Amino acid sequence: MGRTWTEEAVARELEAWFAERAFDCWPSYRTFVREGRKGLNQALQRFGGRARWAADLGVPVVAHWRGSGFADAQIEGALRGLLREHRPQRFPTLAWLRRNGAPGLAAAVKRTGGTAHWASVFNMPAPPPAAWTDERIEAELPRLRGGHPLAEQGRVSAGGSAGRAARRV
Repeated sequence: MGRTWTEEAVARELEAWFAERAFDCWPSYRTFVREGRKGLNQALQRFGGRARWAADLGVPVVAHWRGSGFADAQIEGALRGLLREHRPQRFPTLAWLRRNGAPGLAAAVKRTGGTAHWASVFNMPAPPPAAWTDERIEAELPRLRGGHPLAEQGRVSAGGSAGRAARRV
């Protein structure tokens, strides 16, 4: 059976955790779960929810980016919190942001200039380009071929002068 939470216990636990971690915005649900605080997250919902506790602790609630109308300042705040929490040597990749950030944060980063743009905002080196592994090549080929049925059989070339020359032979 799980812990029985009181409002005072929620306050004490949140204050200690926020003091330890120095959050500058409300942590994502993933952060609560990853750090073994899922029960705390559920309990704080019963005593006013995240808006109440964020106000009490003096931190903003950063929205989850499923939509498209979020400002750069909100994205920057969430990134600043992640970078402070994890202290990477270079700006993270989109894949890393998908695993560690709030839902939709990676998509928001991609939509607003990509990792190179945000790396420059934080004065960090950009992540290296993704390696072309056999698996990645296989995954990208259907998209690059445009789904043409003969392309899957290797009977349609990419076009251009090389493609025209191949068709003449």
